[in-house]
Amino acid sequence: MSRFFIYIRGIIRLMKKYERLSELVKDIRKFNNLTQGGLAGLLKVDTRTVMRWESDDSLLKNNKVKEFAEKLFIPYQVIHNLNSERPITIYFSIKNRTYSFTSSAVKVIDPSWFNLDLPKDNERIHMIESKEDIEFVERIQIMQGNKFPMWKEVFKQSVKIIPDLNLVLLDQAGFFAGHISIIPLKYTTYLKLKSKEIKENEISITDLTSNFGEKPFVFYYYSLYADSMSSTYCLMNRILTYFNDRKFKDYLFAGITFRDSKIALLKEMGLKEVWDNINADEVGFEGTLFEGTFDGFLNENA
Repeated sequence: MSRFFIYIRGIIRLMKKYERLSELVKDIRKFNNLTQGGLAGLLKVDTRTVMRWESDDSLLKNNKVKEFAEKLFIPYQVIHNLNSERPITIYFSIKNRTYSFTSSAVKVIDPSWFNLDLPKDNERIHMIESKEDIEFVERIQIMQGNKFPMWKEVFKQSVKIIPDLNLVLLDQAGFFAGHISIIPLKYTTYLKLKSKEIKENEISITDLTSNFGEKPFVFYYYSLYADSMSSTYCLMNRILTYFNDRKFKDYLFAGITFRDSKIALLKEMGLKEVWDNINADEVGFEGTLFEGTFDGFLNENA
């Protein structure tokens, strides 16, 4: 069985089927440890308004949809589907901030789904540059369980060096749908991470390199998040297209993931685990380190 199929099945198993706005509001409130009054205060509405949402007696007004999505960190599409007199069923994981329109997520379950036909000028993708973009990356790291997030100045500088690999993806309504954050790391620094001499939050600007002639050049994966499979498609295509177009002779793609399901996809694309499930005494190394190149995968799917 394809590891990618296991990856998809694992994502779906974590999602709950939502058919009404009331179900979502109740679960979101409980997930965030909020009382009805607490949620009302956060959104600047009367407590009775929250009670009406939770009893299906009223819907969110248009001016509250944006606040609900941003303050409670919910994909806009999830609210859009449910905030209607005729709600559309959607599958959603509050913990992972991912959704699907169907219980099967996608019909294609092979990594070759990530072919290289995505238009490079996709208007919904832009370089990480604003304060809001950076805050989104940081919030995803917290959500994914990174106890030692990287210094923000490091990926600000990384954007300048490799802007094509530090991107934010927006949905059709202009809300955040995903991002890529990849750091151009000196090989000597990467070896220290690999041997667990340092943690990600100890990487500084001086550990970055803009010398593409360095052998190997390390593209250090810091964060990759997508709120749906279509968003995953957009972002993975961007990464693969980057390496396919440039045909680097000597490089390494490496990084730490804090979710077991995500590494299944990366393994399928040619990367290998270096270490995993580290001893509890080694605080900060709970994730899985992987490394490799996409060359084999790209040649196979050329």
